[in-house]
Amino acid sequence: MAILSVIPVLNCRTIDTTLDFYLQLLQFVVVKKRELNGDVHWVHLMHGDTTLMLQAIESPSSEAIHPPLSNISLYFYINNIRQLHHFIKAKNTRVSDIKITDYQTQEFSLIDPEGNTVTVGQAVDKPLT
Repeated sequence: MAILSVIPVLNCRTIDTTLDFYLQLLQFVVVKKRELNGDVHWVHLMHGDTTLMLQAIESPSSEAIHPPLSNISLYFYINNIRQLHHFIKAKNTRVSDIKITDYQTQEFSLIDPEGNTVTVGQAVDKPLT
């Protein structure tokens, strides 16, 4: 047995806002979408070989019955961090500055509408000493 791949599925309280975030800022495209009573219920997104799914959840009526969702962190590797950072910043989105980590990666972060941390990284061309 081998695990062949993984697709993160984000549970969304505000799926329309979250969908716009991934389409507009990270330039994903919709591959497939399911609607229920005219509202988006589930959507399959892709950007190149990277796949992500969003799933609408109903607002819990009681936290005792439905515990709050735990937020996750998504880490996307890209090939032109400065270009994407400039693009996102131009959209007036709150985004961190690009920093160079001690593990030789340039990266920046932002928060999606569901409260998940989205970090974008690119390897540093020449190791720093």
